[in-house]
Amino acid sequence: MKDQSQSLTFDLADYMPFQMSVLSARMFSRVIEDAGLQVPEWRIMMALPANQPCSSHDLCILTAMDAARVSRAQRRLEDLDMISVIRDKADRRRLVVQLSAHGTQEISRLKSAALAAESRLLDTLGPEDRAQLKTAISALFAKG
Repeated sequence: MKDQSQSLTFDLADYMPFQMSVLSARMFSRVIEDAGLQVPEWRIMMALPANQPCSSHDLCILTAMDAARVSRAQRRLEDLDMISVIRDKADRRRLVVQLSAHGTQEISRLKSAALAAESRLLDTLGPEDRAQLKTAISALFAKG
């Protein structure tokens, strides 16, 4: 009889989605730590400059987060005076979100920190490997 323990073995450290998740978490923690933000809040902040004003529903799509997570992050960003959320005059059910003056100032710093963290992560790769990795990840992202 075949040893069942062999068929049940799974090395999490070799599982690519796990590795990507850990790398992402490490990178994000460095980027958002100084701003006092969490990942959902950071995603909203970074999605807004090119898409504002937009609805909360639009933010769900842009950030790949569910409505409850977007709602919590919006409330926190409002409390931090990073965004303003107002009711749409034409459709009272729709919330319109945009960066506040303080949030607009913060975007530049967040963007610089994100790009620096990405650069540090990719510095271990040569130019050809870096380009191949970006191409592969973009393809996986587009397919997912």
